[in-house]
Amino acid sequence: MLTASATEMSDFFNNPFIAFSAGFGIGPIPLGFAKRRLYPAVKSYPNGKAKYAPYGLRKVEAILLENGFSESEVAVVHPDNLDQFIGPKTKVVGISSMDPTGMGYVSKTYSSIIGGGEPLNSLEFQKLISNPAIKKFKPKLIAGGFGAWQLERKKMTDKYSIDSVFIGNNPSTIVEIFKKVVNNEKIPRIIREVNSLSKWDYEKMPICKHAAIHGAVEISKGCGRKCQFCTPTVQHKVDIPLEKIMKEVNLTIQEGSEHITLVTEDLFLYGSKDSKFKPNKKAVINLIKNIANNNGVRGIQASHISLAPVVNSPEMIKELTNILIEHTVYCFGKKDIITAETGIETGSSRLMKKYMAGKMLPYKPEQWQDIITSAFGILNDNSWCPLATLIIGLPDENEEDVLETIELMDKLKNFKAFYVPLFFVPLENCVLMNNKGADLDSLSKARWDLFIKCWEYNIRLWKPTFLKNRIQNPILYKAVNNLLIPYFATIMGFYYGFTRGKQLKEAFWSLGITQGQTINKE
Repeated sequence: MLTASATEMSDFFNNPFIAFSAGFGIGPIPLGFAKRRLYPAVKSYPNGKAKYAPYGLRKVEAILLENGFSESEVAVVHPDNLDQFIGPKTKVVGISSMDPTGMGYVSKTYSSIIGGGEPLNSLEFQKLISNPAIKKFKPKLIAGGFGAWQLERKKMTDKYSIDSVFIGNNPSTIVEIFKKVVNNEKIPRIIREVNSLSKWDYEKMPICKHAAIHGAVEISKGCGRKCQFCTPTVQHKVDIPLEKIMKEVNLTIQEGSEHITLVTEDLFLYGSKDSKFKPNKKAVINLIKNIANNNGVRGIQASHISLAPVVNSPEMIKELTNILIEHTVYCFGKKDIITAETGIETGSSRLMKKYMAGKMLPYKPEQWQDIITSAFGILNDNSWCPLATLIIGLPDENEEDVLETIELMDKLKNFKAFYVPLFFVPLENCVLMNNKGADLDSLSKARWDLFIKCWEYNIRLWKPTFLKNRIQNPILYKAVNNLLIPYFATIMGFYYGFTRGKQLKEAFWSLGITQGQTINKE
């Protein structure tokens, strides 16, 4: 059996960006209500198997099917359907999880601010491992995925009755551990593989046998820029061969998905072999053209991009836009836009040089703010509106560093983008993993000012379009826009003033004032 928590076995109404809400707390709201409104179950075939599943789970499925297991022995299912499959003969349930205990960037930041309590990711993981069928038949539980390290760090393995935690992604190890369970052999409680896979390992990686959620298809793995706060950046970049990519694209379309999400740390560096991270324009354009030429592909979405290649090759952005704008599902007002996630992280050249000196190559850390503003200008001119993350509370961050980032945000206030400030989290297998993370109690006034400034920009720019695209009734639209949202911010400010302190109350009140002054940009 292969499965994942309900927040990961959903397409969030076919919107990968809404999936960030899985990191929010829901306070007193019933979990079932949140599930219906935010993350309904993916469709299943008549036999109960999931039609779509997380990409990593699909890879594990393919690895097992290529190494001695048959389709009748391996089932990928939504947790709601586990009772249809788990019985006395079930040997093992493999569980993939991105954020099982709520220690991810979004969860650590927003579960304490929105709703309160444990984030949805954590609540749904607990619900999964407490499934009645699992409790009754007691198959072996193997937990893996990007967030598996959280279970070990928070010492939750015994509490959740997990037999083995697999931290890694080596295909041979995956096959070995599942075969040991089937043969009733003992398996280790913790399996840790810190070394990233080589190009040769990825050449052996089988293609998926069935489609992934959001039409996910991996085009590259790792980054190689060596940012110390991040795990993928310390891994060598490996590009998936175009032939394999297109096989997975074709499979995804055949299984009913019209959209392809390109899983990568940086679309713009696909095919690049340059030590200074200069893009390979020909390889990137050729990749996108091949995908777009599939008649069944309606939408193409890249997961991540970086900013330095935009400045280095603006002509590449222009050519990409000509293709991608015909395959986008997003709009700003009535204009089609292209989007992807990127990292600003900080406006401090000192912190850039100390923790992520490779992030802006082929340029220098001192040029970082200019790179960001130039890249945003080029992207906006070509109908790109990036979703940009910033990290608050990096180790050794001082007030001057924060003020530099606030200065950068002032420079960005007229660009079209969505800014997501996040508290620093020491992820597993990153250079800074042994450092202390940031939280509400660690936020100085300057850090709060930065946090609020990001959301002021978001609300000013996106609120009118966001609401109009979702509320068709004009009377309801006016009620929500003019009454509910401004007063909601004030009420939440009052509530958090008692429960989270004066700074958070003032933060919500600040947003309430800003919302009342929103400029209707279409």
